[in-house]
Amino acid sequence: MKLITRFLSESREQWCFLGINILALIMAAIFEVSAPIYLGNIVDAIVNGLKNSENMEAILHVANNTILILIGLYSGHAICTYASEYIISGIAEKMVLKLRKQVSQQFYVVPISYFHSHNRGDLLSRLTSDLDNVAETLREGIPGLISSIIGIVGAVVMMIWISPLLASIIIGVIVLGITTLSVMAKRTRTVYLRNQEALGAFNGGVEELVTGKAVVQAFGLEQVTTNQLDELNSELFVRMRQSGFVGQLVMPLVNFINQISYVLVAIQGGLMVVRGTITLGDIQAFFLYVTQISDPISRSSYILTKLQETLAALGRIYEVIDVVPEADTGTVELQVPSRPSNCESSAGASVGETASSLTSDADALSQSNDAPSAFPITGAALPKTGAALPKTGVIEFNHVAFGYSPDKLLMKDLSLSIPAGSLVAIVGPTGAGKTTLVNLIMRFYEINSGSITIDGVNIQDLTRESLHKTVGMVLQDTWIFTGTIADNIAYGKPNATREEIVNVASLAMADHFIRTLPNGYDTVLKNGASDLSQGQRQLITIARAFLANPSILILDEATANVDTRTEVEVQKAMEQLLQGRTSIVIAHRLSTIKDADFLLVVDNGDIVEQGTHEALMQRGGYYSELYKDYALGMSV
Repeated sequence: MKLITRFLSESREQWCFLGINILALIMAAIFEVSAPIYLGNIVDAIVNGLKNSENMEAILHVANNTILILIGLYSGHAICTYASEYIISGIAEKMVLKLRKQVSQQFYVVPISYFHSHNRGDLLSRLTSDLDNVAETLREGIPGLISSIIGIVGAVVMMIWISPLLASIIIGVIVLGITTLSVMAKRTRTVYLRNQEALGAFNGGVEELVTGKAVVQAFGLEQVTTNQLDELNSELFVRMRQSGFVGQLVMPLVNFINQISYVLVAIQGGLMVVRGTITLGDIQAFFLYVTQISDPISRSSYILTKLQETLAALGRIYEVIDVVPEADTGTVELQVPSRPSNCESSAGASVGETASSLTSDADALSQSNDAPSAFPITGAALPKTGAALPKTGVIEFNHVAFGYSPDKLLMKDLSLSIPAGSLVAIVGPTGAGKTTLVNLIMRFYEINSGSITIDGVNIQDLTRESLHKTVGMVLQDTWIFTGTIADNIAYGKPNATREEIVNVASLAMADHFIRTLPNGYDTVLKNGASDLSQGQRQLITIARAFLANPSILILDEATANVDTRTEVEVQKAMEQLLQGRTSIVIAHRLSTIKDADFLLVVDNGDIVEQGTHEALMQRGGYYSELYKDYALGMSV
């Protein structure tokens, strides 16, 4: 009941319409409950007329007024029922729309770790089939349940008025039916919850099969994948069969109870007619009331069973809504000086020139640093290069501790400072913590202790919007949404003009291939732009980063999935993009980061070495071994 109470409490704006709907259902029930009495009067009029040897015309004349009243009652019932269904349809869609918005918005604020721990197909199932289930119950179940309750109460009152003795029999049957439904309802919710979970798991399996079809075929794992999906399908079949069995079991039990009530009323009512304590018309009216009770009980049995399924769905939906969102307690907006729209540095210095001017001092710093776990690189240690280095974009880690679980820290006391305008490369083996470093800068995960600052401002004091406008990312996995190429490039700046879009596409070396497409920039991309090459998709994301124009740029394995020739084009685009920005590059291909201002060598969450490529190679330490292994692998 807590879920229902919460759901109704959060839908207060619909209470007025719900009240009107209930009023319409009450009116419909009154019309329906009144009809049997008039039908009984017709029967009594015919019986009395025949007893008194009246002709048929006289008998029908007496019944005509009653027939007109019945037509009015049934018309009123039909009109009120239609009005109720019309009103509840709007109420249901509005309530579910609000719930769907809550879930959708929640997906944007829950921690990334939540998505890592939940199956994507299961989350999709909560947003679709679970919400559809709620909508169906609201449209059909709630009105049916309310009208059933009103109808049962009204019919019982009328039966008591006709014959308290016969009514007591029916009331006993009703109590027995309600008790049976209550016992079964408690057992069915668990069954339906397992059914929804199995459906989510199956949806997840299908989603993985569709997105990974090329990989499945490439490794010849069609049969293995089919077997895995068959197992999920079989589990779903078992759960659906269980829920179907529970759902269908209720109706026969209720019908059995109803049939017993007919038998008892027929026997006792017949005896009362013989004794003359009740008229034949009253008996007919009473039987109609029994029908009016048995049908609602049967409907209620289905509705209550369906309600258990809906409660299971609501529980899964509120589980998502109740996830504690990422804390955004920041109130500071980072003030970043305006940058040239073509993303060139104010002095026009290339990345290579910046690297060259920084090499000697970075080498000296590398050789003088004997504490690899702490990395106190400071802007003062680097040469002054005038306008070539912007004044913004200094990143500092101060005694940072972090772990994906509190009892297993990946970083224990990490300190480092990245000067403004520098190109920093993070290298290390798989799982060393390279991507974790940039994830912490983006606040995808919260640190356990310490602080991370940008230009002296703690990133926890920054609003997330300000942080993500300041720090841009180009990832290994290109994300292309359904829409035109122009829309995809303008994702970070929806109000961008076509001229701006074309300009950044040219800078990203993407303009040429875009113009060769049938509709150019208006070409609609679908299914993640699967008809474009990986390199072309990557160039679009680079153009997107150009347009967003961040002060700090993170490149996470941005060229890992492209061929050597395409990599040259992507690198040219990146050289343009990196000019004048604080840039952090993560790459497994060590050849791509040799010209970085300095390198951070990461292992087990700690920075074990730092310096330029040449200095680290001369040192002959951990990086030197990594590079030799890389060179050996490339020569094989």
